[in-house]
Amino acid sequence: MRLFRGIADLYSIRMRLFALPILLLALISCGRGRSVETTDPAAAPSTVQANEPFSRRQCVNLNTATAKELERLPGIGEVMARKIIEYREQNGPFRRPEEVIVVEGFSERKYRPIADLICAS
Repeated sequence: MRLFRGIADLYSIRMRLFALPILLLALISCGRGRSVETTDPAAAPSTVQANEPFSRRQCVNLNTATAKELERLPGIGEVMARKIIEYREQNGPFRRPEEVIVVEGFSERKYRPIADLICAS
């Protein structure tokens, strides 16, 4: 009887360990893809000022952004903004936002914080 109980406990532990990652994945993915829209015109965002930081829903187009717009991104200063624009003028438009990593002085470390804030279209 004791052996059967040990096997049953082992089976129970294995099932819990199997179900835990699936449950966590389901909980994490539940919040993704949802967007809250409002019909209240007073709640609509106003135009973005030059010194106002970006929200998560806005995106800076690497192919059309001015130096001032690029400088508003976290970690991008005057020199890096100028390098991005020079690269764009010499090599043509960016096809994907990730391509900004090839700009001299830019790294994946600088890219990660702005990944959701930039686009290339």
